[in-house]
Amino acid sequence: MKRTASVFVELIALLFIAGLVAVVAIPDQRPTKPESQHRALISALERVRTALDRYWGDHNARYPTIEEMQTLPEAAKASRARIELAAYLGGVPDNPFTGGSAVAPLDAPVGWSDWVYEPQTGVFKANDSIVHRAL
Repeated sequence: MKRTASVFVELIALLFIAGLVAVVAIPDQRPTKPESQHRALISALERVRTALDRYWGDHNARYPTIEEMQTLPEAAKASRARIELAAYLGGVPDNPFTGGSAVAPLDAPVGWSDWVYEPQTGVFKANDSIVHRAL
């Protein structure tokens, strides 16, 4: 009877150790919040840049003005140019790191707005950090 109890205790200890090793050795496959925010930022940048390039191609090599980008959400009650831009880009997406969609000129200080934009070149960048502004 003593031998059976000893084997049972050893088996429980072995299972406990195997479970502990599995928890430590197998990494968590769920993305962390910063990783998912980074992916969302890249996606938003690609979406806006694609829309700007399409707009440029359809409008005689002209990008929308900064004012058109800043007032894009009010496109329904705005000028014809803004309504045309809204057809390419329904609205400036929220920056996943700031939660806002404010657009400022490219020379704006980092952190002053959610996005920066240069209408002469079509450069559109995140403005929440120096690292993201380099993307």
